[in-house]
Amino acid sequence: MTNEEQNKAILRRYLPTSAVDPIYNYIVTNSVRFHITRQRTSKLGDYRMPQPRHNYNEISINGDLSPHLFLLVLLHEMAHLETFKAYGRTVQPHGHEWQQQYRNLLVQYFNDGHFPTEIYSLLKKYTARIPLNRAAGNELERRLREIDNPSEADTVLLLKDLPEGALFRIKSRPEILFRSVEKRRTRYRCIDTGTGRAYLVSGEAEISLN
Repeated sequence: MTNEEQNKAILRRYLPTSAVDPIYNYIVTNSVRFHITRQRTSKLGDYRMPQPRHNYNEISINGDLSPHLFLLVLLHEMAHLETFKAYGRTVQPHGHEWQQQYRNLLVQYFNDGHFPTEIYSLLKKYTARIPLNRAAGNELERRLREIDNPSEADTVLLLKDLPEGALFRIKSRPEILFRSVEKRRTRYRCIDTGTGRAYLVSGEAEISLN
């Protein structure tokens, strides 16, 4: 098996099958150092622009995401890369330049058949006001999870579903019991009840109550 076949086989474990080839080609064309990580409590993905000590583009995505949600987050990070290519370091991370790049990628990948057609109305509502329409973003992410894992649609519990003060465990770190303290935009300040250490946890983190 060639390196290309091996890398595509890895991507096939995380992405919708139809998106494997275009994403692989994008990674190679842009010389991206691409990492699939364990679940991170504070974010779903990350882009790092070239720096003096690492002169390359780097993207990482949480490996616990469902296939279409994985693609959605990856396009978010690819939009950062496209913005850097077009404007360098002169614009805001989520300014209108990034918004347009992200919108273009979402429309392109939807039109090319890499997202299910039933999310069209949600995607249209979401792309109308990126990134301000967080409610539409949450709704879109949840719908993609349901489509990818229909048997789990009624059992997945997210941190944002809990009231402040609730105790919970993050599925990827079940050994820690957290308490939700306060919401900060899309993240929540939470306390490790064992150590008292504070964390910022994504509202999209999958959790359990026992």
